[in-house]
Amino acid sequence: MENSFSTGDHLHQILSQLIDDELCDASASSIDAADLKSVAHHIGLPFHCDTLVDDVEDTRNGVSKCIICSTVALRRRINLIKSHMGSMALCRGARGESLREAGAIDSVLSIVWRLISSSNEDNIYSITLPSIQNAQSSKASYNAFDVCCERHSHLRENNNHLDFNRAAIKELHSTAIDLASVALGSLRDLACGSALNRAAFLSWEPPASQTFNNGMVIENGVHVLVTYIQRYDGLSWEDILYLDDYTNTAREKDATGIYTARGRKEIRMLTNALGAIRNSSHSTADVCQSFYTHGLVDLLMWRLVHNASTANSNGGSVLPDASKPWREACFRTAGSLINLAEKCPDVAIKLASNRNIIYVLLETWGGTNAITVNNERNKKSLRGLPLLHLGLAAVLNAAAENNALEGGLDNIMIQVLEKEKERKKVAQRREEERKLRMKKATLTTDTDRSECRSIL
Repeated sequence: MENSFSTGDHLHQILSQLIDDELCDASASSIDAADLKSVAHHIGLPFHCDTLVDDVEDTRNGVSKCIICSTVALRRRINLIKSHMGSMALCRGARGESLREAGAIDSVLSIVWRLISSSNEDNIYSITLPSIQNAQSSKASYNAFDVCCERHSHLRENNNHLDFNRAAIKELHSTAIDLASVALGSLRDLACGSALNRAAFLSWEPPASQTFNNGMVIENGVHVLVTYIQRYDGLSWEDILYLDDYTNTAREKDATGIYTARGRKEIRMLTNALGAIRNSSHSTADVCQSFYTHGLVDLLMWRLVHNASTANSNGGSVLPDASKPWREACFRTAGSLINLAEKCPDVAIKLASNRNIIYVLLETWGGTNAITVNNERNKKSLRGLPLLHLGLAAVLNAAAENNALEGGLDNIMIQVLEKEKERKKVAQRREEERKLRMKKATLTTDTDRSECRSIL
């Protein structure tokens, strides 16, 4: 490896390659991949730079404060999470239960908590996600990380210090976002299909108390997820995609040439956080109540109302089309609200008071198009109409019964409820017919058996 680099993007590329090379060093990892408890333990350990005690392992010769070593350590956590919790197949069923029992959910929640928490005043080397509101925070960070261990000191000494610090902090912050995104993705998958895993979100407690500038206090894993939504409050989807580079230098565009590379990463992280919220709120009343009391519903409503197309009652789309990078995030936001409304009556009433939100939820459900088509063709068939989600039913019933919606229900909303009543009647009639057929079949069988006994 050369000891002298060019400035700018070339320096960033070589630093990235150096970090990749160090990750390939097999001797750097002594974790037994088959031992899930060991894996979970290593994932949840404090970051090297958060350790202030000199005699702690890996703090010798400035390793704990070395920005390169810190970035490598974060990349190693990413690889661990991807290897053991990086897909739905690894997180569901018996394996998901084993991961929870091994402490994996607690460890991953600790990771996302450390990354979103404000820097410890006693430790200027704490790693957090790059600030959104204050671009000057990045300058403070790369001045604070003006340290390299013996192994990496030549990288800084043989280059312009400011250029090196900018490239290094860019790599660190980019890796921090990647780690948060991967961790949130694993929480999303772990929460899917397991009530015990979802309950673990609420029972987790942070390693230390934390109060944010807006007064938000972190007491459990649910609160941690809310902070990832609060992070982008006031920013539209496109505002997020246009976020400047971590070091407040010229914007680095993504492959499309439209949005910034950082913006794409931020959107992916937000989308994964919304997925974790949607899955963890599924059929879990106490989790839903905690989300509501911690202010999540207002954050999600704002994000949908102010970031979707103009809503209307004529069947027009209110969700972004497939060309928009935030389309999936919108669907997960709406899905989260529907799940919350199912188990929390306060959420249902709140959503029922906003006509635009109801339109978005209806389109997310996917039933309004089927209703429009059936009306145009004068058909009464319910074919193509999906089962009405209990959360959406709760919202519509709250609007109808509690007079929560100013102006009352419009035609589409009324039709949704009427079609659901018809569907239930059809389903009930079919169930009664099925039971009658089974009863007749049983009687016939018993009669045949009796006749056989008589003959014998």
